[in-house]
Amino acid sequence: MRSLFLRSFVATAVAGAALAPAYSQTSKPETSAMRVALFADPTSTDAKSREAIYKLLNGRTDLVVDKVTTETVRASDFFDHYDVFILPGGTGGGEAKAIGEVAGKAIAGKIKDGKGLIAICAGGYYVAEGWGPDTQALDIINAKNHDGDNWARGEQFISLKVVGKSDEQSSRTMWYENGPIFAPAAMDGLPDYVSLVKYESDLHAKDAPAGQMTGRDAIIAAPYGRGRIVAFGPHPELSPEVNHWLINAIKWSAGQSDDNEISAETVLEGATPQ
Repeated sequence: MRSLFLRSFVATAVAGAALAPAYSQTSKPETSAMRVALFADPTSTDAKSREAIYKLLNGRTDLVVDKVTTETVRASDFFDHYDVFILPGGTGGGEAKAIGEVAGKAIAGKIKDGKGLIAICAGGYYVAEGWGPDTQALDIINAKNHDGDNWARGEQFISLKVVGKSDEQSSRTMWYENGPIFAPAAMDGLPDYVSLVKYESDLHAKDAPAGQMTGRDAIIAAPYGRGRIVAFGPHPELSPEVNHWLINAIKWSAGQSDDNEISAETVLEGATPQ
């Protein structure tokens, strides 16, 4: 699995290098909207993923989204300016290295105190059980990648099923790019996560075993202290049918709902249980 995180996105470096820290205490806009930070490190995040997220969120009246650089994220007061942090697609190990151990632990602490986090594809690998100081700094959801080193499954639209819906209502289609297959881990001090959506398709490399994907967890959510996390294996921002899942997951992770029930309805559909 580690080889997944060695992929490079050199082509995005020139455009990303022009990014500047997105906030300042003197210029912060006067708004009651949610403030969302989108990690935009040019070498570890995927331009297609982060730009699709930005396009989906930018211009909304209910939130303000900033692209934030590695320099910004490493600032000690970074998360004080935002309600939710988004880790987009890219490389999980690369994102962990860019953020680093110290900042990773600081982010985890802010989430524990009540902030929200959305992790997509590579971000999902990052926030699940890690193997070294950088990746372990953000071990904040009690999950691991089910299929070890067999990450190279392909890039295509796949079928998924929403947990808690009848068969005729549960089918969805999402874009997938070698994302994690979540499985429960056994990390001390972390609650069990809740499975929201499961894979229906089964992708695998020619020399890898079949049957490791279907029926396993694709989208999961959990509390972390007073904060909330949603981790996506596939890409909601690149999946027109479920773009609203990302919006609703952001709102849920920001604590806009006081309801503590975790389900596909409450987290992804934004419904309030009766």
